[in-house]
Amino acid sequence: MLALLGVGLAVGAPFILGSHESFVGLRTVSMHMFLALAASAAVSALGKAGKQQLMQTALGFGLPFMRTYGIALVTDSAFLVSPLGAAGYGVNIGLLQRAGASWATATTVVGADQALDLAFLTVAVPIAIAFAIGPLAQVVPRANVSMVVGMLAGAAILIGTLCACRRQVASALDAACGRIQWLGTQRARWDKFRQSVRQQFGLLMTGPLHRFAGLLLFTTLQWLPRYGVLWFILLELGYRLPLGFVLAVQAVVLHAALWTGIPAGGAAGDLALAAAFANWVPQDTMATTLVLWRFATLYSPLMLGAAAFVALAWRRGPAMPATE
Repeated sequence: MLALLGVGLAVGAPFILGSHESFVGLRTVSMHMFLALAASAAVSALGKAGKQQLMQTALGFGLPFMRTYGIALVTDSAFLVSPLGAAGYGVNIGLLQRAGASWATATTVVGADQALDLAFLTVAVPIAIAFAIGPLAQVVPRANVSMVVGMLAGAAILIGTLCACRRQVASALDAACGRIQWLGTQRARWDKFRQSVRQQFGLLMTGPLHRFAGLLLFTTLQWLPRYGVLWFILLELGYRLPLGFVLAVQAVVLHAALWTGIPAGGAAGDLALAAAFANWVPQDTMATTLVLWRFATLYSPLMLGAAAFVALAWRRGPAMPATE
């Protein structure tokens, strides 16, 4: 139900800005444009699949690439249709386990995948912001300095308190595990699992240089089409905005919209983008832009994910035994 709500809001949001203008604008878009937008979704998933294939191979777990690609497509769909994208992690781990990976291996691959994504965004977004200070100054309201300082001070106090009390918390947990047998058993299983994940994650991070370069390349291939497609659409419609500005606004708005709990940031992300670009793009053109943008970042990934799900189910054999 939430998935349908999110997709429905994403479909309807552009038409709030102007339903007639959206239809008129879409009639002028060529079929080649739609094919290019669909290809951007396929290429983005290809980057994710290539990244996971490298990590799986490094951990001694080999899958045919097309199966890894199918898993990446289904996982992307699960991210899009679930609140905060939470289902994507479970679906990815479950499909890898179904293919024969152990729990530790599947968790390591998915965790390392997310770590690389976070590292890419941590580096790429500040760089994009640095090259778009002028346009961003017209979008971002002036911050309340005292409020910002208070938030930073509160976060620093919280982090400091947790660090200072970590030994007391660990001692209390050890005492509880010693008294309650069930907790002790679960703690032992967790320690074994954590050690396995740490060893496998260390293997990934200390591998040869060409593997690390490949992971960075595939991570860029995954995210650049997804965050660059809005700039491409605006360019094709005749609005040349700085790439860094468009990338930064899209990244910030999308991640903020996800925290609304609505799958795919339905409506919230669309209307926020329309407001952010209101100084440069007319409302009727923005309505058409949002339809095309959602086609590339929501409709196409969902259709590709559905096709991949059917293909994986069609070719599915008995579950392979997991290896520790």
